[in-house]
Amino acid sequence: MKLAKLFALVTLSLTGSSLFLQACSSDSGTEGSGATSGGGGSTSGACFLNSCNSDAECAGCPEGRATCLVEENRCVACDPVTGKGCGDGEACSPFGLCAPAGQTCETDDRGEPLITCTADKDCKACDPMHQLCNGGKCSSCTPTDKSHCLASDICIDGKCSPKCPQSCDTDADCSQCGGPGNEAHACNAHKCAQCSDTVKCKDGLQCENGTCVPGCGIPNSLKPGDCVSDEDCTFCGGGDAAAAFVCKKAVNQNKPTDHGGCVPKAQGCSDLGNGVAVLPAPWNQATNTCSSDANCAGVDIQLNVGKLIRDAVGSDEINLGFKKIKIQDAYVSYGMSKCAKLDLTESISCGICVPCMVDADCKPIPVDPIVKDLFKGDALAQIASSFLIDYLYGDNPDHDLNFFCQPVAAGYGICAPCGNPTQPCGKGGGGGGSGACSHDKCVAGEALSCGDPCVKVCAEDPYCCDTEWDSVCVGEVDKFCGAGTCGSSSSSSTSSSSSTGSGGGGGGCAHSECKTGVKLTSSCSPCAKAVCLQDSFCCSDEWDVVCVDKAKKTAGCSCP
Repeated sequence: MKLAKLFALVTLSLTGSSLFLQACSSDSGTEGSGATSGGGGSTSGACFLNSCNSDAECAGCPEGRATCLVEENRCVACDPVTGKGCGDGEACSPFGLCAPAGQTCETDDRGEPLITCTADKDCKACDPMHQLCNGGKCSSCTPTDKSHCLASDICIDGKCSPKCPQSCDTDADCSQCGGPGNEAHACNAHKCAQCSDTVKCKDGLQCENGTCVPGCGIPNSLKPGDCVSDEDCTFCGGGDAAAAFVCKKAVNQNKPTDHGGCVPKAQGCSDLGNGVAVLPAPWNQATNTCSSDANCAGVDIQLNVGKLIRDAVGSDEINLGFKKIKIQDAYVSYGMSKCAKLDLTESISCGICVPCMVDADCKPIPVDPIVKDLFKGDALAQIASSFLIDYLYGDNPDHDLNFFCQPVAAGYGICAPCGNPTQPCGKGGGGGGSGACSHDKCVAGEALSCGDPCVKVCAEDPYCCDTEWDSVCVGEVDKFCGAGTCGSSSSSSTSSSSSTGSGGGGGGCAHSECKTGVKLTSSCSPCAKAVCLQDSFCCSDEWDVVCVDKAKKTAGCSCP
């Protein structure tokens, strides 16, 4: 992104549910008036100080900044090469701004001004990101004036900072993320998202990869579409009547407590797509049978990116102050390139083309090639497009909408937007490396890439192996490798307790039998043995909510 992007005087800000064009500020430090004309020294016309392509787009800028420096896309008041353009008693700064003759702006080795100011005029010789006087220092912004910031910024301690950071450590870092109705105030695996372990979903929704979605299968199960009854499959396939799903179990494992997988309610393959939906809208546009992924090459649907953008912004229009512009529908082709196997009965299996089976199948959608289509037919389409990109992405050069594979049945899913779709979901691909670790996984330090199997944390949170193994990563060891791995809640904390203590857990178990988690061994405690005798799934696959419920009802377990 060009340097000029950092010098914005005209930006978009989110007010209520719309985007507004914000005009230049005066020396008083308050926000300016409308963009089409203005007081405070501006003339009639628009002022696009950070994105101009001609002098006409600088006609409304204040302080004589009526010339477009095209190579930087900035409106300037004078020629920084020749020094011409300023009035008597003024000199042209290296940044094309007119400052009082003789005024200087000494900086430290980080480029921060060392001068003390009492008003904005004392900062005129400074660079464009230190033009405002804030508490005696020449700064980028003030609590009441963010006109120099990007649309995606907020003002923190006199500096323009992203509303939604590229990575987070706490929920507080995400307090400004997302639009109305699509808030992303949770820090999930170092990414701002809709939900996390600390920010729960409402209305019975489940947290999948940081996004609140209708659950398919037993809540919080590590196995998508896992079920013990048809009721567990209620919200599979989107939860509508045309997409009825049932819990399919093996013939020799058909007891009420046995586990199965959620599949469409169909008698044969010909029913799929013919009265029996395999996927929810809009993914039900195509129902193609297959025997391998090769059969699904070229199968796609038309995905409405305009709707995704409206959801991300929280409005169906942007308001430029002098004109409202509707965000229109814009479609792209999205692949259904994976062949999923559906076992409808013991003797009938069908292959169906679906968008994904794992997160890596969901490819991001670049926004730049289609952003003008969102405002097609409008004379201000170019301006609206640039402002929308700045609002959504700030100085992030990757202008993509990102997705993850949301399970809608056992073995496959749909590509759903991440909790904050302008950034990749927290869950990623990696998963450590080989060799010895540079430090203990239970201690914060440099990024880990080693042979320890518990570095699979990185498959869920790539930050830990790409950037830093911080306290969040240490906490995730227990979450993804079994509670108590780092001695926080299981074997180390319960080793002196009996297996029938108040926590219900034996000293040798990876976690309490009263909490969901990885599978337990039947030998770790009498409680685990009793539960696994009733339901072998708990010791062979996962200790899920069904296992916990059994523990609560089993003699020898003392779950509250």
